[in-house]
Amino acid sequence: MSSQSRVSRRDFIKAAGLGATGTALGATMITSAQAQEMDWDQQVDVVAVGSGGAALSAAVGAIDNGASVLLLEKGPVPGGTTAKSGGGAWVPNSHHMQAAGLSDDRDTFLQYCARVAFPELYRENSPTYGLYQDTFALFETFYDNANRVFKQLDDSGAFPTTMAMSWEDKPAPDYHGQLPENGGILGRQTSPRNASGGEGYGGDLVANMSAYVRDHGGEILSGHRVTRILINEDGRVIGVEAETPDGTKRFGANKGVVFGSGGFTHNPYMRTNYLRTPVLGGCAVPTNQGDLILMASEVGAKLGNLNEAWNQQEVLEEVLAFSSVPSGVFFLGGDSMIAVNKFGKRMYDEKYVYPERTRSHQAYDIFQGNYPNLYQVMIFDEAAREFGGMLIPGPDADLPSHIITGDTLEELAGNIQARFDSLAEQIGPYPLDESFLDGLKDTIARYNGFAETGVDEDFHRGEAPIDAFFHDASADRGLPNRYMAPIAGEGPYYAILLGAGTLDTKGGPVFNTHGQVVNIHDEPISGFYVAGNAGASPSGKSYLGGGGTLGLGMTFGYLAGEHAASQE
Repeated sequence: MSSQSRVSRRDFIKAAGLGATGTALGATMITSAQAQEMDWDQQVDVVAVGSGGAALSAAVGAIDNGASVLLLEKGPVPGGTTAKSGGGAWVPNSHHMQAAGLSDDRDTFLQYCARVAFPELYRENSPTYGLYQDTFALFETFYDNANRVFKQLDDSGAFPTTMAMSWEDKPAPDYHGQLPENGGILGRQTSPRNASGGEGYGGDLVANMSAYVRDHGGEILSGHRVTRILINEDGRVIGVEAETPDGTKRFGANKGVVFGSGGFTHNPYMRTNYLRTPVLGGCAVPTNQGDLILMASEVGAKLGNLNEAWNQQEVLEEVLAFSSVPSGVFFLGGDSMIAVNKFGKRMYDEKYVYPERTRSHQAYDIFQGNYPNLYQVMIFDEAAREFGGMLIPGPDADLPSHIITGDTLEELAGNIQARFDSLAEQIGPYPLDESFLDGLKDTIARYNGFAETGVDEDFHRGEAPIDAFFHDASADRGLPNRYMAPIAGEGPYYAILLGAGTLDTKGGPVFNTHGQVVNIHDEPISGFYVAGNAGASPSGKSYLGGGGTLGLGMTFGYLAGEHAASQE
């Protein structure tokens, strides 16, 4: 390796913010002689890196197949991003679906995945529906194993689940349920059961699975940041090195190491250089900084899907203040509410699913050379406060500082620009177009016409099945379209600035149907596994349904732990 390449790597690590502790991320080869003489600080069959859904599922998969397990968590407490999530998992043909008499055809499922994940590749008459064979094989593996995995987790008590229901007491729809390839299937979303047997959250998932791991001899160590992958002369991963509260330690893995360590949402350098368009932060825990990408590169791992993320809209001022926000904007509340761009124009069905709304921020104007929708404005009236929904405080509640007010649309527009101006040091200048006010007035007039007829001719608000899931049923006022009410002709008016963020990124080492990381020749790297947001998700550009992150992550996590445990 040339000195220039070594300098480049150090520069990259420095820019990525990953060398702050003084230890470069990467890999170290351990010779056979060194391995025989090595005094491991701890040695087990399977080491899992992380402690969210993917890593915990890997640990359970290994334990269920007779392996000893250790989990190493970078953060101060176990659970990762899963602990702050809704905890739902998207599971095709689940045992809950079968018990409810819902049929989930394998071919229809694969067709839906291909159509949504890679629409530019989709070919209805192709044996793989246009997908590359390795990606298609992962979807096949997911369908063939997800129900087995989740039923095992449920039956064993490691992860008790129930079918997720909407606010209308119906099974939750997929995010793109209106597409013909979906097949009309409802009920793939599975939720954790809480202590009372109802629908729980991510904290319930982490608590149950952590208890199962510990009850079966596993150990979870927090404050342990894995910094190096240890390989032998044959290229097999035999353990990891980690920074711990007690200094640097080495942990041996007789059968394999499974990384379920999350993505790179909180690595600004990687976000800027890998993702397609600007992203400010998101819901992932602050420790998700892409550590694995640099380590995996050192051992020759093939990387994929680095330019994609699980998209999540954010309150702009919240994500600027905290980067790792408590919660993203899962739906836009209020029926007398619209979202507009810098021209005062609507861009989408405001009740549609959050990943697709977030895509609108990424639209690029080739003539103007900018992102006209990069920052958006959610606008609502006083009636919306009475009937409520996410982000909208009730009529008697104090207004949080991120809500902009105006007694007239003219005043509101001026205050919106003033707020953007106040954020210029963080986001750069963002002038509303000179047509913003007139555009907003025209947009409201057109929208109000649709509200009166009940038909949104521009963006089909209220027509997609997922619109009902993300709509507060208490806002039903007997309107022609329950999702649309006219915006008042008189103020006060309110506005909230919106930006693009992530639940987490979804790119990293490419893996096979066993969860094994592969090299640039698509050969598995022995002893090296990945699952969840740390790896290259087969979901591509899409968010298949609620719990799409955990469904894939936990299935392949379990398969990885299962496969690792079987190794000699």
